[in-house]
Amino acid sequence: MRSRFSSRVTKRGSKFDYWVPMPSRKYLTVTQIRKLEEKAKCLGLSERLLIENASSNLAQIIDSLNLGKNFLAVAGKGNNGADTLACARKLAAKGYAACAVILAHDSVALSEEVIFQKNILERIAPVDLVNESNLARLSQALKTSDFLIDGIFGIGLSGPISSFFLSAIDLINRSKKPVVACDIPSGLHPDTGEILGGAIKAKYTITFIAPKRAFFLPPAKKFCGKILMADIGIPLLKIRQRNR
Repeated sequence: MRSRFSSRVTKRGSKFDYWVPMPSRKYLTVTQIRKLEEKAKCLGLSERLLIENASSNLAQIIDSLNLGKNFLAVAGKGNNGADTLACARKLAAKGYAACAVILAHDSVALSEEVIFQKNILERIAPVDLVNESNLARLSQALKTSDFLIDGIFGIGLSGPISSFFLSAIDLINRSKKPVVACDIPSGLHPDTGEILGGAIKAKYTITFIAPKRAFFLPPAKKFCGKILMADIGIPLLKIRQRNR
């Protein structure tokens, strides 16, 4: 049986600044990942810098997958959404036709980082705020896209998903468009592998820092597709050395 994990990806003879884990690679729990992120901030790596690092490698990997040139970035209100919007900007800079929707009940709910990335992206590409009253805009945007980038929820999701987000996830899955999930397919519990009402069915999952436990557990593992790993610039070795 072929593994869902592959060896390092190359393009035109050069290696990118990312790698793809083998099945034996140790997963990290959400708590462990949060601790690493906090330690990175203590080294001076801000949230915004980590988002820029993550989105750069996310865009680079997506560019290697040959999924088409028209895409829809579907972002949520948190930092996973910010990663996705920043990635959309960087793919637009590579010549992709970018379009983005932000799923949120209202603009007040958006995080500082999502607002920051939205304000930049909307100067170069269409960005639409979608809520319960205008969900048809998501359906319309799906029709003209070759593929999607899923950044609705990240690893912070732990409880049931509201009906609005379940409807959005259902629209995306029924579109049959290839989906690249940012860090984890939206709707999966990262530690238990549970489906929290509904989940994105991804063709690729590009994850950060380390594999998530859910990737190895049913039913979540059937939703992840091929799992790739992206560096976000956290010096893991130096952090471990400092903690000895």
